[in-house]
Amino acid sequence: MIIYTDNPEYATNTLIPSIAFHQHNPKTNETEYTYLIQRFFPDGKIYETEYSFPSIFDYLVVKQFSPSSQFDQLIEYSRRVNQIKGGILCFSGSGKDFHGFHQREWASLEGNIHLSILLQPERRVDHANAAFLILAANAVTKTINDLEKIQSKASIHWVNDILIEQQKVGGVLVQSQVRGEITEKVVIGIGINVEKKPELRSDPFVKAATAINYHVENKKHYVMREILWPLIINLEMQYVTLMENRYLDLLDSYIKHSLIIGKVVEVYSDPREGSPERVTMGKVISITEDLELILEGVEQPVRKGRVKIFD
Repeated sequence: MIIYTDNPEYATNTLIPSIAFHQHNPKTNETEYTYLIQRFFPDGKIYETEYSFPSIFDYLVVKQFSPSSQFDQLIEYSRRVNQIKGGILCFSGSGKDFHGFHQREWASLEGNIHLSILLQPERRVDHANAAFLILAANAVTKTINDLEKIQSKASIHWVNDILIEQQKVGGVLVQSQVRGEITEKVVIGIGINVEKKPELRSDPFVKAATAINYHVENKKHYVMREILWPLIINLEMQYVTLMENRYLDLLDSYIKHSLIIGKVVEVYSDPREGSPERVTMGKVISITEDLELILEGVEQPVRKGRVKIFD
C-alpha cells in the first residue's frame, strides 16, 4: 500500500508510528492516480511511503484537514477515470462540507474517523444498491463489537446509522456508478466517532451522538489506528464475501445486528420533503433483500422514510 500525505508528522502520530515518508517525485512516479493526487494536494506538497499491509487497497490518502468532502472528490475522480488498479482509501482527521446520507450534515471532529473508499467491481452485483451499504454497515459494526474493552454492543438503525445504546456513533453512505447491469465503481463513505461526540440537531429519530471511548471499560481510550486498521480489514472481508456471490450472508449479518427487528416502529416521511409526517406503524418482522422493512399487518413494504422506535 502506498500512502500519500501532506503532513507526515500527523500521519505517523495518528496512524502509523515510526514510518518514514519521503517527498513525492512526480517525474519518477507517474501513475493513473496523478489526477487524484493533484486533486487532494493542490499545493503540490506531497509525501509518500510504502506500507506493508496485505489488502485489496493499494493507495491511502491521509490528510489532517480536508477543505472539501473526500467522498465527493472520489465520486468526481471515478467519473473521470475509466480504470483503476486496486482500491483507494482516503482518510481525513477533520474537514469542511462533510455530509452523510441524503446530504445530511456530518460534523467532522479531530479524533474521529472520516474514511472514503473507492472500489471497482466491474461486474454484475445482485442488489447492488443495498449490498454496498450493508457491506459498510457490517464492517463498522464488527469493528466496534470486536474491541476488547467495549461495554455496549453496536447495532444498525435502518438504514445506515450505527448506534451504541441508541446513540449514534457512526454512519455510512454509498454512491454507485452503474452501466446496464454492471456495477463499475462504488464510493463508500464512513464516519465513526472515536474520541469525540458531536452535538446533533434535535431529531426524533436519533436521540443523541456518542463516541466509542465513552463505552469502554476502565476508562481505556482507543486511539485512531486501533480502530482504522481493523476497519479496513473488515471492509475487505465483507467485499470479498460479496464478490463470492454470498450477498445473503451479508444480509443475515445486517439483520442479526439490526436495532429494530422485533420492535414496534413508526415510519415518517423524509424531513427533506417537509415536516415529517407519520406514514405507518407496526412491528418489524423482516428486512428484504433490497433493504425494505416488512411490518406485521402492513401490506406494503417500507422502502423509504425515517424510522422511530415506538416508546
